[in-house]
Amino acid sequence: MMVSPHFLGEALANRCSQVLYRCMEEVGSTKGALYLRVPGQGGFEVVSFYGWPRGTRPPVAIPEGHPLLLKTQRARRTYVVNDASELPELSAFGQGGEWPRYLITPVYLQGDWVGLLIQRDRIKGGTFETDRDEPPTLAICGDLVAALKEFRFHGGPHPSREQPVGPGPVPEGLPTAADLLGELAPAPERLLPPARAAVPPMHAPGPVTPSTRPSDNERLYGFPAGKDGYTSLPWEPDRTLSGWVAPAPVNAERGKGMVPPEQRAFFWEIAGLISQILPATAVALWIEDPEELRPILVFSTLPLSPDLQQQILAHATFHLPAVRESDLRLISRTEMPEVPPLTGAFATYLPLLLNETLHGHDLVMVFRLEDHSFSLSEVEAIQQLSRVLALYLQEARLHVRYHHAFLSVSHRILQSGEGRVPSLRPHSLATARLARDLAQMLDLPTEDVEAVSIAAMLHDVGLLLLDPQMLAKPTLSDEEMKKVRDHPELAAVFLKDLRFPFDVVRMIRHHHERWDGLGYPEGLRETAIPMGSRIIGLIEAYEVMTSGKSYRRPQGFRQVLAELRNEAGSQFDPAVVEAFSELMARKSERV
Repeated sequence: MMVSPHFLGEALANRCSQVLYRCMEEVGSTKGALYLRVPGQGGFEVVSFYGWPRGTRPPVAIPEGHPLLLKTQRARRTYVVNDASELPELSAFGQGGEWPRYLITPVYLQGDWVGLLIQRDRIKGGTFETDRDEPPTLAICGDLVAALKEFRFHGGPHPSREQPVGPGPVPEGLPTAADLLGELAPAPERLLPPARAAVPPMHAPGPVTPSTRPSDNERLYGFPAGKDGYTSLPWEPDRTLSGWVAPAPVNAERGKGMVPPEQRAFFWEIAGLISQILPATAVALWIEDPEELRPILVFSTLPLSPDLQQQILAHATFHLPAVRESDLRLISRTEMPEVPPLTGAFATYLPLLLNETLHGHDLVMVFRLEDHSFSLSEVEAIQQLSRVLALYLQEARLHVRYHHAFLSVSHRILQSGEGRVPSLRPHSLATARLARDLAQMLDLPTEDVEAVSIAAMLHDVGLLLLDPQMLAKPTLSDEEMKKVRDHPELAAVFLKDLRFPFDVVRMIRHHHERWDGLGYPEGLRETAIPMGSRIIGLIEAYEVMTSGKSYRRPQGFRQVLAELRNEAGSQFDPAVVEAFSELMARKSERV
């Protein structure tokens, strides 16, 4: 939303902007513009507007005698224009819309016509209707009139009445048209044409609307004020986070983790919407997790310099004192990666807490390079979109809790078989840990990561259905080996009634297939083998070779990696082998 702060003064301009923004919520208008008559002049000049596409704006002024004013004077109340061809003089207000529709309302103050509210294009399409849309519009305009009275803004007195006593003179410093042009700088061709006839004063009952740009003391944080420049927004101090810091995490020894790809994609969409609705240089998200330190997601239209990225980390660590800045990482996404990065320093930022629960303290931060405060309407827009993001993250956490429940069941199944096959539980847990890491390394969706984790834990549960004395033999006959090879299908039969919400059973059934098609039980090859099965098959081979099972001497992990690479393209998926090699290289760097 844009506003001319010169016209009304900052405080009244802010109040007007709040009222105008209600047109979107209560009437459903995607665009709105408020014009007020400058005292002593016949024309109307814009005070505030919202919703116009970037690079466009409504006309700065409606000159005295313009046909739009003449029609409004004849109507004397709210009227609808659903076919813009009926009023060619509205063409200057039609930027950004193929079929603009209008709801036009005159605003009266103490019986004088002092303003004009122009609303455009309903949120869900369709036409405006006077019976439905006029009552909420009049209520909005009535609140604006109350604000104008409170701040002693008055139109000129009616010639037939005495000057009212009390409120005081009209505020000084009202702008000229040149002042407004300098403020809003519209293209000349977007201005309304000059008028011919004068418009006499119009009187009737009435309403009006708004403006933006709050004063400097509403800025949450500005670098000129230094590190102590945190202040709270005056309208809702209890809902701001200027000085908020997260409590200590439940697990202070968290390792580094990743944000699942679908959560990243959802945030990029929300951050992109925020950047479209209001001027923002960058939007960042921190997702709290009790088990791991996740990177901060950063969305920006233009690339950010290393200095700007470092500032985002510094702001995050202010709110997250239990997290060291050196432990934080950024995952960034930009819409225009080919252009040179932005430089300088963020002058303004807005932090918002999404979820404050035992399971997380998620934080959104919106940054601006410009020393320009966030208006109430901008804060409300950010809050609305952030609530959508917060609900999504809550659902994601609930999903994780269900996953942990299935893991608990899986773990209990392994414990029940420790007496029959003692090596099964440690082997399965080791396989599950690495398989989960590899699935995340391959950037699989959360659902697939969870499925791989459970399938890897239960991949050999079919051995519990075999004779333990046979499994304890140092060597097996061909018939016995055939029975052992049946364990994936035995596991599938055993687990089918558990009704996992993921494709766990199929992953287990095919974890001994080979990339070249020489595996079992069905001889599937290449991508016909489920990805989870390919991951588990590789990890199981690595775990067996490094632990010395199957009556082989344990081998070093570098030797095993070399052997796995030799089998890439025959026994194993080459892409999975490559990702696993990178995963193990990262793990070795941390040791």
